[in-house]
Amino acid sequence: MKGIRLIFVGLILFLFVQKGLAQQDSSKVQRLDEVEIGGGYYKTERSTAAIQMLTAKQIENLPTLQLSDALKYMSGVVVKDYGGTGGMKTISVRGLGAQHTGVAYDGIALTDCQTGQIDLGRISLDNVQNISLITGLDESIFKPARLFSYSNLLNIRTMPTMPSKAITAKVSFTAGSFLLLAPQLFFEHYVRSSKKEARYLIWNLSAGNTSSKGDYPYLLYYGGVQDSVSWERRQNSDILAFTTEANLTVGLDNHQFLSAKGYFYNSDRGLPSATVFYNLNASQRLSNRNGFGQIRYTNYFTPRWYYSVGAKFNYDYTHYIDPDYLNDIGYLDNEYQQYEGYLTQTLGYKILELKNEKKVNLSAALSNDIIYNQLQANTMEYVDPERYTTLTSLSVKCDNKQFVLVGNLLLTTVNNRSQGERLGKDYLHLSPALSASTLFGKSVTLRAFYKNIFRMPTFNDLYYREVGNLDLEPEKTHQWDLGAVLEPQRFAAGKMVVSASLDGYFNIVKDKIVAFPSRNLFSWTMINYGKVWVAGAEMNANYEYQFVKRYFLRLNGNVTYQKAVDRTDATGKTFNHQIPYTPVWSGSASASLQLPWVSLSYALIVCGDRYALGQNIPANLVEGYVDHSVTIGHLFDVKKCKLGFKGELLNLANKNYEIIRNYPMQGFGWRLKMWVEF
Repeated sequence: MKGIRLIFVGLILFLFVQKGLAQQDSSKVQRLDEVEIGGGYYKTERSTAAIQMLTAKQIENLPTLQLSDALKYMSGVVVKDYGGTGGMKTISVRGLGAQHTGVAYDGIALTDCQTGQIDLGRISLDNVQNISLITGLDESIFKPARLFSYSNLLNIRTMPTMPSKAITAKVSFTAGSFLLLAPQLFFEHYVRSSKKEARYLIWNLSAGNTSSKGDYPYLLYYGGVQDSVSWERRQNSDILAFTTEANLTVGLDNHQFLSAKGYFYNSDRGLPSATVFYNLNASQRLSNRNGFGQIRYTNYFTPRWYYSVGAKFNYDYTHYIDPDYLNDIGYLDNEYQQYEGYLTQTLGYKILELKNEKKVNLSAALSNDIIYNQLQANTMEYVDPERYTTLTSLSVKCDNKQFVLVGNLLLTTVNNRSQGERLGKDYLHLSPALSASTLFGKSVTLRAFYKNIFRMPTFNDLYYREVGNLDLEPEKTHQWDLGAVLEPQRFAAGKMVVSASLDGYFNIVKDKIVAFPSRNLFSWTMINYGKVWVAGAEMNANYEYQFVKRYFLRLNGNVTYQKAVDRTDATGKTFNHQIPYTPVWSGSASASLQLPWVSLSYALIVCGDRYALGQNIPANLVEGYVDHSVTIGHLFDVKKCKLGFKGELLNLANKNYEIIRNYPMQGFGWRLKMWVEF
């Protein structure tokens, strides 16, 4: 608890600093280009981290309904999809588990202290401005300490830039195979003060509903591809989910900004079982309610000093029912309630700024986060754990015309308690990170980074009596990366644009925590793998050609090679074997043709063979797959409104491939989306 007391003292000092800075002259205050209010994504041409980004326009040209669909087109990403619209969807980036990828929703992280995994299928893309995946340490140092605590960071930005009109309204409707229905409403109001030009207010409200029966057909093999087969339909794969969200952005003056968000999600779904021989029945149900509110205030006191404070409260309720569970009462009825309180403060200072021919900038940021998590359950023998976490981050950035250097030190303290009693060990860990980039010639950027990360086991990992393992150790990772980026090059009088990137990386994970689904999507088994080495390379390439005005051809592709092997015990049966569900080769490609009257796109996803268990033997093999999809769409301007449509033909080969063993994916399907914007 000593560490917690020290952090509270630091918070008090922060408040004194804020008060003192507020008294300084702010007549010459200007907004720094480095930071985007609301936690938006910022990228320079010489990023020190490996960054991939998709804008709303790019997402429109891909066959996407949920956030997880878009992430399948990023390199180094393995989307673990259990099939259907309601199936759970998580990601693994560069061989690291889902808990190593943080999800920042408009600047503040989404969390789940029970499982540590964010179901990306819950996040609609309708109101997303852009998504970016940052691997390593980027140069945006003015942000909460929690965002430094992940190996990879997925940034989702919904907060709008300055609207072009006072009122915007959008109504969309998506329909698809197997009774997929997804209406969506959006309303936004923008007001600028008539008395004070710099003062403005933007607020928006969105609501959406997603439902699907999910009873798609699949081919069931009884023992192997040479054995007997039968056509079956997926059972208990329905979903009904409702989401609503409200956002507020206020510019108080030229240097003070306030943003707030309220969010609510409610769902009820079936949990389809593994398709194991003749046991196809499934009756488990999962209901979930999640609500959170967050607020963030930022003040640029002077051109050198800036400060931000944010807070969040999160509540999550999960209800799991298994009417066929074999226990004394003949069923399982579990309820879980999560609570999180979160406070973050960041103080930034521009130490040096030379605007002469050297143009040297030196800046620093100090961030402190305090996090309280609690999980309650109605199950017997559950300890109702509480966790107190503090994160303190010190970052320094130096850059000039040729070189960027970023360093970070993150101090983590963790204390687990139950009804005031200590649970297990307390932890104190210091995680360093360093990244750099430099120009090589006029068009090539070389970059490199090292990052150390410390990840605590989740409450389920440790304490859930049917899953938990009290002996689990925290994961400790070391990441190295060396890459080169070809900045956009223009040819043919500017009509042709080419860009590319190539990264090689090596990760060491000690005490890696691996989760395996057992009976269904709610019951898992957790083990420590001891040590895992991940060595890989990924390449991204982009091509654009403009034939004439409003006629474009765009090609995008990526490929990833990755060896993620168990290095725990040289005498063990899994030594040097690829870890479960990690392909050696994977990639994606897309081609889109934009014409004045229509846009056509083709998308391809390729994934190599994987293994369901640690031993790489034929009995554990999960075959690779290729997924083809086609998209057609257009946006019409009709008087004062816009009409749009987007049609998608999915999985053209009609293959029920498996991403997770015994969870077949949907074969051929279709989706049609139509919308009107006023």
